[in-house]
Amino acid sequence: MSWAKRNLYFLISGILAVGLLIAAGWYCYSESQTNNAKWEELNSDYSTLATIANEPVGAGNETVDNIQAARDETKQVRERIASARKYFTPVPTIPSSGRLDDRSLAFAVRETIAQLRTSAAQHNVTLPLDFAFSFSLQQGKAVYDPKSWAQLSKQLGEVKFICDTLYAARVSSLDGVQRERTDDDLSLAQVGGGQPDYVDSIAVTNANLVITPYQVTFRCFTPELGGVLSSFANQSHTIIVKTLSIQPEDMVNNAEGGMMPGLERTTVAPRSGLPVVIDEKKLKVTILLDFVKMLPGAG
Repeated sequence: MSWAKRNLYFLISGILAVGLLIAAGWYCYSESQTNNAKWEELNSDYSTLATIANEPVGAGNETVDNIQAARDETKQVRERIASARKYFTPVPTIPSSGRLDDRSLAFAVRETIAQLRTSAAQHNVTLPLDFAFSFSLQQGKAVYDPKSWAQLSKQLGEVKFICDTLYAARVSSLDGVQRERTDDDLSLAQVGGGQPDYVDSIAVTNANLVITPYQVTFRCFTPELGGVLSSFANQSHTIIVKTLSIQPEDMVNNAEGGMMPGLERTTVAPRSGLPVVIDEKKLKVTILLDFVKMLPGAG
């Protein structure tokens, strides 16, 4: 007893240490049991997965018909593809029917350019002198690269669609249309000139879609620009406005060394007292467009 009194702190520390050892042992034992149970459960899940993976695929049973379920899902996929296809309707080609050859394509190029020039005059849209709507090389030819026939026919239709949209929106002038080069345009690099007819980018495609680039430059006021963008957005053809560059025309003229200020649209509405004046500057707009089309065999 006298020893316990003399070593009271040591005795208390020893009792606490023994208690902690017992508690730690019990914790380790219980966690070990839990770990073993989880390990056995995991092995059981792996075994079940392996059994399912190794079972042959069957048609189902008296309550489940896997073949019919697959047919129903395939039908739903095809219906969704058909529903989406209407939003990717391609622009009609020019010529739209008949045999495509040098003669028909040459007539189509000249006729389309003439129609677009006449339509521009009817809509009071100003064009550059001898503007060929990106077909400067083709309008003077009678023979084209056969590998380019189909592509040129599609581009004629899409360029006409772009111009008709701008005319309908009543833009003031059309400064330029640029399209992707075709094999028929490659010789232009050898004779020089014609660079404004082409964009630097090319069409991209996958197993389902093809995306064709165009760049258009025109001048208009703000309401007409809104009409152009709205028309592109509400077509059955999918047309994406990829980039949009807008500059006040007077700034463009100053940068190019021009002396004439940009045209202005001014509206004066008299009221009691001072008049209200709306002064709007004409804009120079450059749009990079992507035509998105679904391939005929897609889906």
